[in-house]
Amino acid sequence: MSKQRVLAGVMPVEFYDENMTLICTANALTDEGLQSAVENDEIRGGSANQLIAKYFYNSSLTLNATDTLFSLEYLALKMGATIEMGSDVQKSESLTVSEDGKITVSDTPVAFPFTNKVVGSYRKASDADDAWVTVEFNGKDASVSGLKKGDKVCVKYFFKDASAREFKVPTNMIPSTVYAVAKIPEFSAGGDVSSKSQIGTLQVVIPRFQFDPSAELAVTSSGHATTSLTGSALAMFEGNCDGTSNYAILTETTDGADEFADARAIVVDGSDVDLANGESATLRVLAVYNGITAPKIIDNSKLTFAVIEGGETVATVTNGVVKAVGTGNTTVEVTVAGHDKLIATAHVTVA
Repeated sequence: MSKQRVLAGVMPVEFYDENMTLICTANALTDEGLQSAVENDEIRGGSANQLIAKYFYNSSLTLNATDTLFSLEYLALKMGATIEMGSDVQKSESLTVSEDGKITVSDTPVAFPFTNKVVGSYRKASDADDAWVTVEFNGKDASVSGLKKGDKVCVKYFFKDASAREFKVPTNMIPSTVYAVAKIPEFSAGGDVSSKSQIGTLQVVIPRFQFDPSAELAVTSSGHATTSLTGSALAMFEGNCDGTSNYAILTETTDGADEFADARAIVVDGSDVDLANGESATLRVLAVYNGITAPKIIDNSKLTFAVIEGGETVATVTNGVVKAVGTGNTTVEVTVAGHDKLIATAHVTVA
């Protein structure tokens, strides 16, 4: 029987592009969760308008997460934008005038973004904070009457920073769809919730995760901004004829687990095997579990097969392949190493 578990704490969430290349990892989450929802229509009729059935529709699966750290990738993904290297950045610098009537800055000014105005602002260091004057640049120089050699000035202007990163916020904002892998720690319910009592992980794989485009950068003088990474799972079609689709795969792992620990029995599918002399058949063995866990086909390399004593003249068995070598009846016994109670048999008849 599986251990009783507690979900607590957070783990990183990873986002991949369509080529399964890692885009970014949210390592400093403050919260993480999964929310499913579905609407239903009650089908009623007959005496007293009794409830006969329910029709379910408008299903959804939402991944909620908040990162205490900032990443430009987060915003770009939420707004459906692409990050590019190199951007026009405003620079402030303090200078000493080296020639009467001229300011020379350290970088080449460029136009204000979204304009063709190659201008900047300056004020004498001794002037008030609101005494800025607009000047036009020619290369790195700006002509300013009244300035004398040796004057201290403050200057602001835009320049091209090749190391900066930028993305443009589109008016037609369609958030990106990525491949998401989220994990939540599982702890033993029998003790204190700590790293020592973690016994496994709940993994959530969403192959088509679309970010919620809503974003807010809110900071205060005594606080920092967090980033919401909330988004919705989109249907992933399996490519079969009936149009079956899924939102995600939820996987529970147990540290150091034995795959047969929760099996209550093993069975041979079609345990009565009829063969003609010289024919062979491969046994298919399944592990059976309690509750709603489906039976699982076991790789025959993990099993031990043996013909009961005296039956070797009727059939042989190697790695689950039964071969008829003579007429009669015999039994093949199947066992799992380390699990004495997991035993199955197949009855072989050779005509």
